[in-house]
Amino acid sequence: MEINNFTINLTCRSDRIDNKNEAPLYLTINQGKQRKKISLDCKLNVNYWDNQNKTITQDCPNKAYYDLLIDSKKQEINKKIVTANLEGKELFLDDFSDKKTKEEKQFVKQHFEKYIQELYAEDRIKNAKYYLCCLNCLLDFTHGRNIEFKQINVPFLTDFVYWMQVTKQLKKNTIGNRLRGLKAIFNRAIASKSISSSISPFNEFKVGKYKEATSKRAIPKTDIQRIIDLDVKLLSNKRTLPFYEFAKDMFIFSYLGCGINIVDIAYLTYANIINNERLQFRRRKTKKLITFKLQPLAIEIINKYRKQEYRQEDYIFPILTYGKHKTAKDKYNRVTFRTKMINEYLRKIGKHLGLEIKVTSYVARHSFATVLKRSGVNTSIICEAMGHSSEKVTQIYLDSFENEQVDAAMSNLL
Repeated sequence: MEINNFTINLTCRSDRIDNKNEAPLYLTINQGKQRKKISLDCKLNVNYWDNQNKTITQDCPNKAYYDLLIDSKKQEINKKIVTANLEGKELFLDDFSDKKTKEEKQFVKQHFEKYIQELYAEDRIKNAKYYLCCLNCLLDFTHGRNIEFKQINVPFLTDFVYWMQVTKQLKKNTIGNRLRGLKAIFNRAIASKSISSSISPFNEFKVGKYKEATSKRAIPKTDIQRIIDLDVKLLSNKRTLPFYEFAKDMFIFSYLGCGINIVDIAYLTYANIINNERLQFRRRKTKKLITFKLQPLAIEIINKYRKQEYRQEDYIFPILTYGKHKTAKDKYNRVTFRTKMINEYLRKIGKHLGLEIKVTSYVARHSFATVLKRSGVNTSIICEAMGHSSEKVTQIYLDSFENEQVDAAMSNLL
């Protein structure tokens, strides 16, 4: 039984004739005394309109085209009516829309900002600042213009890379980092169904080529010992001596502490010391549980900074202060500031000792991994000790050492 009764008529809006003597064509759907016009998105010269019979005249030059267009739209409407009748559903004129659903514009900046806000809310300050840096770089390139995802294609990325290379003079790895941030935002937009995966330029544009091996960061045990033996009073004055001592102590503690980085050192509390002989903590980055026996020199460094009266929740080293640095942002800014200071004085120590590479806190971490590898320790064990997410990450630390092994082997070819 039909419950939807509609009639469909062709209409030419002769009240809207333009300067070319053309008027728009519509299909009018009638339901009782009510009606709705559906645009055919085309115009007809009114000389070819038979107003009495409500049809296009036979002498119209493009009559076949108009007939095809009209029949196609009528079939679409009739199909909807027949389907509704078969399903026993009632249709109303509002169910027939001549407005095309406009695709909501998806702007890259808004997706960046949304994710950055989420990261801040999760106290992932470093990641938030990374994506903010990627966004600012992109906006700098577009002169602040807010662009849609669909505007970013391979030619756009090629120009973006050239701009970063020539105008900003960024290094290859930095360019790769900026591109990876943008790619991650594309992937998030795709995952949330905000955009189609088909528009992503990264299906064709490969980011991996914008990555090069970092310079060697590890130093041998002999140079580690030279840093340990160095009397920093020789290169400091009364004002700078505490800074030199602290930088040296943090380097040594990192080296002896499974390559623990400055961020994790900063968050160590007395609760992390087990029976005055072991250290147990979770890495801030990977959340992996790290536990190891403290070397005598590492214990000396802890005792050097130990307060006379302390609580278990107090921080061991004077980087963060319990009760003072409360928010994640405060802590991040403080750790960043102290890390820069440590690296500044470590570079001066390395220069004083005549070391070939620039000494930073990460040199201690890389040196720990390399010294263990040279001693025959399996990569999987080093990975576990350093709290890496995978051995692939550990291998990055050891690449320079592996290259040396290859070079040594090559010398025996002839």
